[in-house]
Amino acid sequence: MEKKIATFLTYLLHPLLAPIAGIFILTRSGTYIADLNPEIINLINLIVITLTLVLPVCMIPFYLYFRMIRQISIPEKHERLIPMVITLVAYLGAWFLIRRLPVSQLYGRFLLGACLSLLIVVAVSFYWKISLHMTGLGGLVGLVLALSRKLGVELMVVLLLLIILSGLAGFARLQLNAHSKSQVLAGFLIGLTVVYFLILV
Repeated sequence: MEKKIATFLTYLLHPLLAPIAGIFILTRSGTYIADLNPEIINLINLIVITLTLVLPVCMIPFYLYFRMIRQISIPEKHERLIPMVITLVAYLGAWFLIRRLPVSQLYGRFLLGACLSLLIVVAVSFYWKISLHMTGLGGLVGLVLALSRKLGVELMVVLLLLIILSGLAGFARLQLNAHSKSQVLAGFLIGLTVVYFLILV
């Protein structure tokens, strides 16, 4: 039963959803950065959803067909590299497009944080398997903490929710023996630190 719950949480809290969740937080932060017309918000959502979720997911059959990965969950460390690099390129594309829109630079900084966090994980993955789930959630926690400090906005409820979700994701990855405790913690700290300091710059 615990394995089934852990598997469910693994898919529910998938790291590819983190950029979308971050944009959702930014566009609904209740601050001046969220004061955008609906057309711009729709365009931001279209860019981010297409490049950070749809494109990476659509590549999975390609990876399987050419036997670059053996399972959708990609449990093997060496199999993660090519999918992560391709996903990183897609993330960079989203950052490149968003930073050219007439919106606050914080949108671009958040996506840049996602790119840099993923780049660090890619580099480390040659030697060690860091949790991408925790990297994504750490980035969201870093985003909320930085927004609260930089803009003085009250996001305590969102922060508490993200901390709970991070705990559930960490439990799931450990329960499935996908990572060690240090890999889970490292992923969370990488995402949190990179996004937090990029937003505050």
